[in-house]
Amino acid sequence: MKKILLLLCFSLMSFWGAIAQTKISGKVTSKSDGEPLPGVNVVIKGTNKGVETDFDGQYTIEAKSGDILEFSFIGMETFSVTVGNNNIINVVLQEGNVLDEVVVTALGIKKEKKALTYSAQEVSGDELTKVKQTNPLNSLSGKSAGITVNRSSSGLGGTAKVVLRGNASTTNNDPLYVIDGIPMLNQGNGSNGAEPGTDIFGSQTGNRDGGDAMSLINPDDIESITVLKGSSASALYGSQGANGVILITTKKGKEGKLSVNVNSSITMDQVMSLPKLQSEYQSASVGNPIAENGRVSDPKSWGTNASGLSNDAEGFFNTGYTSINAVSLTAGNAKAQTYFSFANTLGSGVIPQNRLIRNSITLRETAKFLNDKIDVSASVNLSDQTIWNRPTNGLYSNPLTGVYLHPVGIDRNIYRDKFEYFDTSRNIYDQFASSFDENIQQNPYWLINRNPSFDKAQRVLTNLSVKYQISDNFSIQTRGSYDKTFFTFDKRQYAGTDPVNSGDNGRYILEKTENTQQYIDLIANYSKDFSDDISFIGLLGTSLTKFKIGDKLFLDSGRDGNGLNFPNVFTLANFQNTNNIAQSVANREVQSIFGSANIGYKKMLYLDVTGRTDWSSTLVNTNSTSFFYPSVGLTGIISEMFELPEVFNFAKLRVSYAEVGKDIPVYATVPLNSINSTNTGISNAPFAPIPGETLEPERQKSFEIGAEFRLLDNRLGVEFTYYNTRTLNQIFFIQAAPNPQGYTQNIVNAGEITNKGIELVIDGKPIVTDNFTWNSTLNFAQNENKVVSVHPSLQNGEAIITGRGVNGYEFSLIEGEDFGSIKARSLVRDENGVPVINSSGTLQSTDFTTVAHAQPDFTLGWNNTFRYKDFSFSFLIDGKFGGNVVSVTEAVNDKYGVSQATADARNTNGGQINVVDENGVASQITAQEYYNAIGGRDGMLGEYVYDATNVSLRELSIGYKLPIESEFFESIRLSLIANNLFFLYKDAPFDPNITASTGLGLQGVDIFNQPSTRSLGLNVNINF
Repeated sequence: MKKILLLLCFSLMSFWGAIAQTKISGKVTSKSDGEPLPGVNVVIKGTNKGVETDFDGQYTIEAKSGDILEFSFIGMETFSVTVGNNNIINVVLQEGNVLDEVVVTALGIKKEKKALTYSAQEVSGDELTKVKQTNPLNSLSGKSAGITVNRSSSGLGGTAKVVLRGNASTTNNDPLYVIDGIPMLNQGNGSNGAEPGTDIFGSQTGNRDGGDAMSLINPDDIESITVLKGSSASALYGSQGANGVILITTKKGKEGKLSVNVNSSITMDQVMSLPKLQSEYQSASVGNPIAENGRVSDPKSWGTNASGLSNDAEGFFNTGYTSINAVSLTAGNAKAQTYFSFANTLGSGVIPQNRLIRNSITLRETAKFLNDKIDVSASVNLSDQTIWNRPTNGLYSNPLTGVYLHPVGIDRNIYRDKFEYFDTSRNIYDQFASSFDENIQQNPYWLINRNPSFDKAQRVLTNLSVKYQISDNFSIQTRGSYDKTFFTFDKRQYAGTDPVNSGDNGRYILEKTENTQQYIDLIANYSKDFSDDISFIGLLGTSLTKFKIGDKLFLDSGRDGNGLNFPNVFTLANFQNTNNIAQSVANREVQSIFGSANIGYKKMLYLDVTGRTDWSSTLVNTNSTSFFYPSVGLTGIISEMFELPEVFNFAKLRVSYAEVGKDIPVYATVPLNSINSTNTGISNAPFAPIPGETLEPERQKSFEIGAEFRLLDNRLGVEFTYYNTRTLNQIFFIQAAPNPQGYTQNIVNAGEITNKGIELVIDGKPIVTDNFTWNSTLNFAQNENKVVSVHPSLQNGEAIITGRGVNGYEFSLIEGEDFGSIKARSLVRDENGVPVINSSGTLQSTDFTTVAHAQPDFTLGWNNTFRYKDFSFSFLIDGKFGGNVVSVTEAVNDKYGVSQATADARNTNGGQINVVDENGVASQITAQEYYNAIGGRDGMLGEYVYDATNVSLRELSIGYKLPIESEFFESIRLSLIANNLFFLYKDAPFDPNITASTGLGLQGVDIFNQPSTRSLGLNVNINF
């Protein structure tokens, strides 16, 4: 009988439980445009039970009457609704209320934005894909205050130089990139400006871009990017986050039926900002026979005036194209979700023979177990990219030198149609070129056909995260990742290439590099409201990161002698010697513990404290086996503390202080000997610490204060930040005193670099109606970047980063000046600005002095989106104001007499330049004498300084959502897109946003860089 009663009771309880638990479903949409919102968190308040909306904004959750459902989404107000008798609950979320907005912060942790004690700015994935670029980092320019993005001159698949709040280090100023809370590698296979000495001005194989890992990411996989600019924001990442952090949150599967998205774009690319070349004065070679090998009698263009000349450099360039096609699938139920994507990028560059193929596959699985107490997320990303004939910059092996310097009046088509001839004396084809003058000119068509290069990058990135919700307040989480990138560079220079740059029988370079990072962490999270007034969120964690960077095998047949035993046989067995074969690798390990605590009082006052200690393997043989860095911040919600005028919906003040560190270079305290270049002996290590001294980690101390306001029913937002950062214990290399070990340099700590500035973000909705909305965001940033001191032993308080060598350009860090001083010689002029000549009639020049600093005084980005019913229109204006840049291209063009400036000089004042001698007596010299003196790679580059200010229409998009009612198609949107359309203002003869180097040196200089391009195209976005 008891068993029967128990069974009956159990059945009744199950019956009433089934009645009590009801399936609630519905759809979540955005108030601004009515579009469904995927990824909205739907949680039963007071529990850890929840689901996410699927791709169509649909959700289903089991709840009982009286439960409160909370709907939260990044950038949206949190909405709560009580479950009643209705099983269908549709929700409309609106943007902008900072009181409820959630953002992703360090370690991938989501926090209420109102509680943050530092600046964190988010850019949505839609903003990144609205006008797609092959490198998603380029799409950040102008969309976040305090971030400066310069594009590489290498075109398709090129790297991006990203700096947050100015340069702070003498070693590396790249931010840390984090994907779903896990740090990732962004090293490439070398980068522009990486080689020392004269090679840094353009190595014999061209100053090439080695690529990076970020450019391999499929932009359609990105849900959002959060930029953590200050030390307080990035302190939990330790030494890796010393230069700021860019957090990337990727898309994941959603609960619901299978949804498919297809996003396809194609753009046509045309060159812009080409040098102005003259077609009035011909070369003295005109009328003289062209030699069998193509040589002309005079490679320069200082001949007579002639009519009917053509000097069209633009004809060398192609109309390029970039096609990016991506498909993604998402499906799942309440327990498991799947996200899969495939992206293919095809591109053809504006320089002939340059093309790109990239494929990327992503698979991400998320699942819940044990009554939703365990969350598991696993993902794998595979990328494969091949670039043929990636453009180089610099003076050597660069086709643009031959394009721009071609003798005026000599038909370019002769060298296009015949770039090689048969040399009967050698029984091989040789280069047909107008000149090898200064070893910087070759036939550009020879270079693109007989100096081919092959860049391949392959990447595998796997992530695994497991989170166990032990109780409503306490959880533990572990995450791990394996990140490996393979780079291959293959360069083949055929016999006939300029012998200064290649062996007589050609040159073969094969370089294979692997970069590996292994990461694992364990984090305990605890959150609790101790009362209605006191809340607490804390974490304690540990992590281990292992790096194996630059695991390189470098094989080069060399440029001395024959190089290869047999002409044009590109195989290792054909190397004449092994003098240019090398291997290298840099191993590093970092062990860390970290913690943070956020204490809230009455939801109006928040105290945030963090601390982290790193143990780095690079600190071996120093007095500092570890280094600790803390941060503390305080936020006050003024609108909760005081009764403010009705115009204010929200007001907040915040202040924070943080210290972060950076370990020292690999092997700095373990000097390594090497095999010498002739393989005949052991070479001493080039540097070591000073005997008796020890190296210390770099130290950065940062103070930040800010304010945030929301006004006019949340239609206007203002965020202001002031920061002041001091970076100490910089790394310098100085001349070593004579020593028995043979070190030529000592590595030392010294110096101080400061950054202080302001950031202002204003976002608003000037017009909001049922059919029409206008959203506008203004990003302003001003930064003052100073070199306070360097090592006292450095002459004149100057640390040379890019040495002048045989050139007229030098890049240094100089005490008391802005970061990055460009040095050059300039003309000596009298009080009236007239050039001065000496007694022999030669123009006088100054010594090398600072003539420019490339960093802008301030930056401005203005982003606007207009929506009218199913139409949308958006544009981005991107401006950088102040700073100066230098053009070696213009200087060399002037020396060769091909620039329009030299023609204008010959057309003025009878072709004479007014000068005075040392006694002030007026005289004249010819335009050719003038430009021979100031022009050229070794000329007076102080005469080629230009204002770097530029304002451009960076992005433009015009879209239309087709009014389709179909069970098959969810939505179809067509857009006309444009990138880098035109400049509203520019003084420099080239695009100052194009950088010759993504490293520290070679900044603010144009050395026959590939010109920038404007892109026009079409985008189609289809949801099934």
